Amino acid sequence: MKVLMIGSIGVLAETSELQRQAYNQAFLQHGLDWYWNVANYCEMLKSPGGLSRLSNFSNGKVSSDLINSIHEKKEFFYGKYLENGIAPRDGVLACLEYCRLEGIRLGFITTTSHRNVDNLSKALAGHIDFNHFEIKTTKEDVTKAKPDSEIYSVALNKFGIEPHDAIAIEDTEVNQEAALQEQILCYLFAGEYAVTQHNLNAINSLNVAVKPL
Repeated sequence: MKVLMIGSIGVLAETSELQRQAYNQAFLQHGLDWYWNVANYCEMLKSPGGLSRLSNFSNGKVSSDLINSIHEKKEFFYGKYLENGIAPRDGVLACLEYCRLEGIRLGFITTTSHRNVDNLSKALAGHIDFNHFEIKTTKEDVTKAKPDSEIYSVALNKFGIEPHDAIAIEDTEVNQEAALQEQILCYLFAGEYAVTQHNLNAINSLNVAVKPL
């Protein structure tokens, strides 16, 4: 393995509950009676992309301008929540340290916004130095966000490597499939809110990736 690709914010830290709360705050700000509980938010996480989730949930009953406004306000509240800091998930620091010691290059290969990446890097600043990620991507790097595999093709080109030289780690099955479509070995490090088809131990999934290959 020459490169380890961290595929999502949720691989590094558990943020789903903060994001769920931020959505509900945004709904209140817009005078909506919408409310996402844990159960239906877990179901929504099967498909990536906050704007897509909002559009699907609204069932075409609100304008795209309102959807964008809700999402913008959600991002604001989410950023405010992250100002208090957040801890990395178990196993993450050991994984990143192993890569540093072994000279394995790191990539943070997401299709989220620049703002989300910046907010997370600040929230994790006491634990993770994001400068160690040689390549960091956002939605601005692609024409199609995950679950499309385009971002992994972009990452391979940026690193100048073949798929067999990389391992990816994703926190949902749909994003895992994006890496697999580019022939990249990808381990699932499922988050607390991820709905999966497998009875897996997320910590063991991550530990596999940090063993010498």
